[in-house]
Amino acid sequence: MFSLADLFDKVLAKSWHGSLESLTGEKLTASQCEEALDLLKQESLGLSNGDRIVVRAHNDIFTVAVMLAAWRLGLAVVPVKGDASEAAVQSVASDCNAKVIFKDGDVVSLETYRSEQKRIEFCVPPRVTGVDLALIIYTSGSTGRPKGIMLTHQNVLTSLESITQYLRLTEQDRILCLSPLSFDYGLYQVLFALYKECTTVLYDKSFNPIHALKALSENKITILPIVPAMGAALVKLVSLVKPDLSLLKSITNTGGHLSEYVIRAWKEYCSQLNIFSMYGLTECKRAMYLEPELWEEKMGSVGKPIPGLDARIFQYDSDADSYREVAENEVGELYVRGSAVMQAYYDPNAQGGATIVHGLYRDDNWLATGDLFSRDNEGFYYFKGRSKDLIKQAGFCLFPKDLENLIDTCPLVHLSVVMGSKDKFQSEIAVCVVELNENTQDSQQKFKVWLKENLDADYAPREIKFAETIQLTANSKVDRKLLQQELQT
Repeated sequence: MFSLADLFDKVLAKSWHGSLESLTGEKLTASQCEEALDLLKQESLGLSNGDRIVVRAHNDIFTVAVMLAAWRLGLAVVPVKGDASEAAVQSVASDCNAKVIFKDGDVVSLETYRSEQKRIEFCVPPRVTGVDLALIIYTSGSTGRPKGIMLTHQNVLTSLESITQYLRLTEQDRILCLSPLSFDYGLYQVLFALYKECTTVLYDKSFNPIHALKALSENKITILPIVPAMGAALVKLVSLVKPDLSLLKSITNTGGHLSEYVIRAWKEYCSQLNIFSMYGLTECKRAMYLEPELWEEKMGSVGKPIPGLDARIFQYDSDADSYREVAENEVGELYVRGSAVMQAYYDPNAQGGATIVHGLYRDDNWLATGDLFSRDNEGFYYFKGRSKDLIKQAGFCLFPKDLENLIDTCPLVHLSVVMGSKDKFQSEIAVCVVELNENTQDSQQKFKVWLKENLDADYAPREIKFAETIQLTANSKVDRKLLQQELQT
């Protein structure tokens, strides 16, 4: 397979033996792909290879058909949340200079499009290849301003091959896609079905843990991709709903650390379950995974690099402009290298996020993730938090992710977030925001006692704030930006 356009051709030729289904039983067909292609080939749109198309991505079959048709024409797909505000969509469209937008079942031209001078004029449309731009994925903005991440067809195909290999996906697997298609984690669940010829069921409703648990049972799901907040919400109700999970063999996780408490709770209900703890970022899709058989032996680790990718922990010496790989158990910044690494941010002036360190030739690049890690003597990696999130409290270095992992083991806790703030003397301190299973005064007091008993005073957050609900982003990640704003008010 050389590009995602080949996926479209397989569906059209009826040589694809997988299935993409909705909860109501609608399936992706060749006729839907033909309809989507005709929609994009309207002469009035004037679309050509390299143009960008914004897609208001709902978890429905025709949205996927439009994406496939766009790749067949050599367009770059820019997925945005289906119910995103018009202002947010226009901001994305303007940033990447998209020519058209797909919404409400139709494709319309965008007034914000600025005419581009083509360096190469073709007599006939060029063939779509692996180096063509396939996706511009905008980050959720949970830790800063959203940035457009450029991925080629080859970037995506490399990730698909690696992930389907280590997840041990087969044609018999059935995946429940709970995440929106605007989130790369959701979109890849669809691509797994097309690439590996398994089945993906699109969950096209607002996330509701009771309904999602019933959907797991009714659709005979074998693979459940989640983010930590989803995993905690689902397992909290699993003994109440009592779904039939006899066919569920694996849970995959992204968007943060899946706590020991949540893993054990799932294992208690479904002992045969394989739980894949993973780490990744949209800029390279996936970087690490832990073999599910090692979940208890290496609790807290995100494992080792995925197939086809190299990962190293470096410390940068700005004076010498050089990089030194750290020793075992030493903390440094994670760098990754491989053909899944993004091309760049669409806006070359985008600040924050990951950065690319260029080597001697075009693809000789390291991606500086901006995330802090350590590595043990057996080569297993441990996430310590984002470098800019490191908190220096009274001379001690506090890693938020380490603290969150510990706090999440408390049976009273549903979700926790540790963030940096300032005290009345403007000194840096750690603040812990906690969502308890039952937010009563008695539970709050018990949690404070538990914290004193389980955490050294020098590394304990100076402030504890109890929240009825910790707000999540559209991708079900903790909305750290909103929390930070609330702490400053």
